Amino acid sequence: MIVVVLILYAGGHGGGTVTETGQSDAATGPDTASVLPRAAGGTGGTGGTAGAGTPRASAVPAVVSGCVSGKNISAGSSHQTLRVGADTRGYQLAVPAGSIPARPLPLIVVFHAAGENAAAVEGYTHLSEVGARSGYAVATPDGVDGKWNFVRRPAAGPDDVAFVAALVNDLTARTCLDAQRVFATGLGDGADMAVTAACALPGVFAAVVPVASAVIPAACASPAPSLLAIHGTSDPVTPLDGGGADRPAPFDGTQAQPMEARLGRYAGFVGCGPAAPWIDDTRSLGLKRLIHTACPGGRDVGLLAVQGGGHVWPDPDASPPAGAARARFSATEVALAYFRGHPQPAPASVSPTAGTPTQAGR
Repeated sequence: MIVVVLILYAGGHGGGTVTETGQSDAATGPDTASVLPRAAGGTGGTGGTAGAGTPRASAVPAVVSGCVSGKNISAGSSHQTLRVGADTRGYQLAVPAGSIPARPLPLIVVFHAAGENAAAVEGYTHLSEVGARSGYAVATPDGVDGKWNFVRRPAAGPDDVAFVAALVNDLTARTCLDAQRVFATGLGDGADMAVTAACALPGVFAAVVPVASAVIPAACASPAPSLLAIHGTSDPVTPLDGGGADRPAPFDGTQAQPMEARLGRYAGFVGCGPAAPWIDDTRSLGLKRLIHTACPGGRDVGLLAVQGGGHVWPDPDASPPAGAARARFSATEVALAYFRGHPQPAPASVSPTAGTPTQAGR
């Protein structure tokens, strides 16, 4: 499937957008949906040091899907807020034109890098614009003080997994979401937050595309979603082979894990077989592929290694960081193509876990 994604993208490179297809005219999700964060316990660690865990989040009541109630959010871009425990959290929401309650919307949750906000990540991914044009609702949350608590330690900030759970529940209740097509992506610490949320909220996310990530959680609840990592081979912040500077507390123990090793560990969460040999890209996109095969339920796990790429969201029109090669493909278009081909195999009920912040440059 990863090979198909590249072929789909390369065939349309320089032109249009990837469009969402195969949506049902009727609601495909259950009558009620609920994302219930649970205590982190011993499952919250990332990197070499296990997280101390976070207190049990309050249970989020079951919500009636907008597909059943007929509720619908108007098309366009808007800023949304919601209460998560004692905190008021915000996110930017883009809803495609022409959406109606009878047609469930796929959703992408986009996480900014450390030291950024929703506007910043939209500035280089354009996912709200391109995603909405392609038929997706796109939610871009803001971390507290530009940080994400992907380490899931109380000292690192609010419970961001509970925030993600509340966000999905909020949209589930207020519009008609396609529960089989909820996806996540992000850059740097945002990529780590996307994977952390997906592992802590089993059955919520169908696929994840982390870009320039550093770590994989120590455990991942089943069913773990499909994952396509995108990573530059010359990334000095989160090196492909691991290492780099560690963080000060409370983010200590989160220096980059070697990509091949953590991808293999994640493939084990999914239930995949061993990785096939590295494959050089054949369409001059400056990529090498590493793919884990024999995954259950139509899932897959893989890596696109951007040759000479730095710590950046790849885009052919973006100026690369010093010492890095200019990307010859768009991570936005590849992520959309990957999401299109990786819905949940069937609607699933959810039972989660919890995470917020980081420093700039990650």
